[in-house]
Amino acid sequence: MHAADSTRLDEQDAAATRLRLKRVFLWTLVLSLTACTLAAVVVLLIDQFSDTSVRVLLTLAALALHSGAALACAHSLERRRRPALSVAGLVLFGLNFAILLFCTWGGALQEETRARAWNATVALLIAYLLAIPCAELYSRNVRRILALAGLAAVAIAFAWWLAFIWSEDLTHHETFSKGAAIVAIIAFSLSHTCLLFWLPDRLRVRPVLTLAIVSIWALAIGLSVTIIEEPRDDMWFRALGAVGVVDASSSLALVILARLRQVARVEGLQTAARQVELRCPRCLTLQTVNVGPSNCSACGLKLHVEIEEPRCPKCNYLLWQLPEPRCPECGTPF
Repeated sequence: MHAADSTRLDEQDAAATRLRLKRVFLWTLVLSLTACTLAAVVVLLIDQFSDTSVRVLLTLAALALHSGAALACAHSLERRRRPALSVAGLVLFGLNFAILLFCTWGGALQEETRARAWNATVALLIAYLLAIPCAELYSRNVRRILALAGLAAVAIAFAWWLAFIWSEDLTHHETFSKGAAIVAIIAFSLSHTCLLFWLPDRLRVRPVLTLAIVSIWALAIGLSVTIIEEPRDDMWFRALGAVGVVDASSSLALVILARLRQVARVEGLQTAARQVELRCPRCLTLQTVNVGPSNCSACGLKLHVEIEEPRCPKCNYLLWQLPEPRCPECGTPF
């Protein structure tokens, strides 16, 4: 057996293994959701609205939330997008689900502990969403310093908020509380900046991008100063509101203008010509023939020419003159 055939068989076996694992994973999720749903229906119809029924409903909500998060991480991992973040997400969401179940069904635990567990779940979900644009930039080898700074800020903010949520002493500490808010603002601003740079370079409108980035960080600085100094001037908050409006509008305008440029670029393509120049495979006569059925001008041989532009199998984006073998629209490799 040739080496190429052996490599191909190994790849097919690996793909079949991944499909089997994915099938088992999906069926496990379906059966778990079904069981929890039936239990919730029985509790709501038969049992009175007791502490047990509340716990069952909370378990169902936790399972649905973590199942969706696990599916998103597994899907990204399968497509080899953000592999490090996807693996970290699977591990963290799995640990968080176990902690949430323990806090939900632990008989000796207080109601406040369960509320803190759900607050930690929300913090984890927000941190994962903020880390996606940063990890995407890093995996594409684009502005990796900015991407690493964003990932570090998100990790620090998540750890800070976990300490803030679970520690009673830190919860009432004003300096620590303000620090948690400022770190969260920095993490969000870095993620927002990475999200704007996620757009392909050829689709960005430089003045709008500059305005959006300046307004992002002007708002971040303004909010941080507000948290530290606690100003009471009405004009200060009006100015912050104005900067926030510019931030949201410029970011949205950048995405819309990028879409318009993308449409104009596709409309201007001329890769699918109506005629092609070729040599007849019988008489070798060089000639220009139309796309579709035709005949050789010299010997009459019937010809049929088809031209199909390469498009993304997922979103149908035209794959032409791209800097890397990855769809810029949805990120699918090809």
